[in-house]
Amino acid sequence: MTPTSPTPPKTPITATDPITSQTPTTPTTPPRRSPLRRTHRARLALGAALAFFGLLAAGCSEGGGSGDTAERVAASADDQSDARPQAGAEERDATERPGTEDADGADGERADAAEESAPAADWCAPESLSASLTPLDSGAGNRYAALTLTNVSDADCRTQGWPGLELADDDGDALPTTTVRDTSREADQLTLAPGESAWAQLRWTVVAGEEDAADGTCGPEPAELRVIPPDTYDATAADWAGGTVCGAGRIEALPLAAGEGP
Repeated sequence: MTPTSPTPPKTPITATDPITSQTPTTPTTPPRRSPLRRTHRARLALGAALAFFGLLAAGCSEGGGSGDTAERVAASADDQSDARPQAGAEERDATERPGTEDADGADGERADAAEESAPAADWCAPESLSASLTPLDSGAGNRYAALTLTNVSDADCRTQGWPGLELADDDGDALPTTTVRDTSREADQLTLAPGESAWAQLRWTVVAGEEDAADGTCGPEPAELRVIPPDTYDATAADWAGGTVCGAGRIEALPLAAGEGP
């Protein structure tokens, strides 16, 4: 056998070995920090954070915070101004709202307005009235009678003032007549419903005067009295039973009043 040469020992790889190009490091133990130093740094960090947030809060209150507050105040003012009634609103509401007036007063005003707006009745026409004479107490040559006009129609009618008068004989011929208006009483406007009456007092004399014949007679005795209602031209007749009428047919009449006589 051929003797073998001994294997040379392997050379250990060092830090300058070109194969690895790495410098081996020797592990070291990190130095231990002092607990006081860590506490100091934590306090500094906390103070810085508090200062930062304080500045941030101050900036918000000076900037956006003030604007938001102003807007809220303005909005509140607008809401209050809208809620408050404008000047004169209460007066307008009081006049426009129904039921604010006194009920009795309102009803009375409406009734008055209805009466004023209602058309007035027509004047009493002669064909709507019947005439009659009722003797009254007499004395000292004077004669009195109540002339009554009654509404015989089926509708209301109105009259006012003094009637016109004309005496007539049996043949229907007109006799001398003078109607004298007695103004000692006011003439009121009267509305006569169907069946209602108005009356006027008549007065005449049976003693002859200067206007009558020289023989002291007063002319023929009338048979009827033709009555012309106020504001008309035609007549309605009533029987006459009052004897002769002296003074050339002079008859004094008061204005018409409501009713059928005294």
